[in-house]
Amino acid sequence: MRYPPTELEPIADPEYTFACPICLTTELKVQKASARFSQGLHCSRCDRSFTANETSVDLTPTSGADMRVYKQKFWGGTQLFRSPLVSFVYERGWRQGFSWGGFPGEAREFDMAMDYLQGAYGETIVDMSCGSGLFSRRFARSGKFNAVIAADFSESMLGQARTYFEADNTIDPRKYILLRADVGRLPFPTSSIAGMHAGAAIHCWPNPTAAVAEISRVLKPGGILVASTFLKASAPLGQLFDNDDLFRPLNALDPTSAGSSSNYQWWEEQELRELMATMGLRNFQRHRSNRFIMFSVQKALQAS
Repeated sequence: MRYPPTELEPIADPEYTFACPICLTTELKVQKASARFSQGLHCSRCDRSFTANETSVDLTPTSGADMRVYKQKFWGGTQLFRSPLVSFVYERGWRQGFSWGGFPGEAREFDMAMDYLQGAYGETIVDMSCGSGLFSRRFARSGKFNAVIAADFSESMLGQARTYFEADNTIDPRKYILLRADVGRLPFPTSSIAGMHAGAAIHCWPNPTAAVAEISRVLKPGGILVASTFLKASAPLGQLFDNDDLFRPLNALDPTSAGSSSNYQWWEEQELRELMATMGLRNFQRHRSNRFIMFSVQKALQAS
């Protein structure tokens, strides 16, 4: 079914609630079908306006700023995925190549993520570091969520996502929005997000500690994070013998070990468990195969 504006059924458009990425205090509410979409992104507290158009919003801290001299420096992994070439090939072979590490493929990964995200059904969810929108589109098509925020730091990835979304006539364009955001400074009010997905992403984040702290901040009590990533080289042996500790010394040979110049950071399962728990995210559940892991955690419920 196609969704041109003249044929949309008369239902309320989702309202997307963001926050100023500088003060995290001023709420910015927009609707895709409203003129306010490109006019309401101003924070009077910070005296800053942010960039938006009819398809996407840029709520990185430097969005809309007039900076002629200052140039932000980025970690190598961040720069890699801002490349138009990498963005173009991401769904044209790059992502499929993750099978070497045990990633089971888009369809199976989506089914697993949906199982973990059941507690967020009917809510708006965030697909963080969405890349070209590989899973964002599936979430939007599922009909299980009120709306999907497809978020990434890479402008070129979001450009690819926009192309794919607009070519898919089965997706109601009111049910998703493209957002440029920094995972280390998420532009959402505290305790406002019911569910977040980060597929094959955390190993690319320049500061995972800051990122997970931000995710914990924006999740509602009981809110869900689902993420997948690569495990370190010893993981298959650790799984086979049910003893990751025994094979930990082998991780010193991993090209992404501490002190390396790699653009990625592979993980141990225990590292992920400890990081999530430290940031107030509990109920760690996971599926693991070879060097692939998908896990879910929940924001702790508020004490009564």
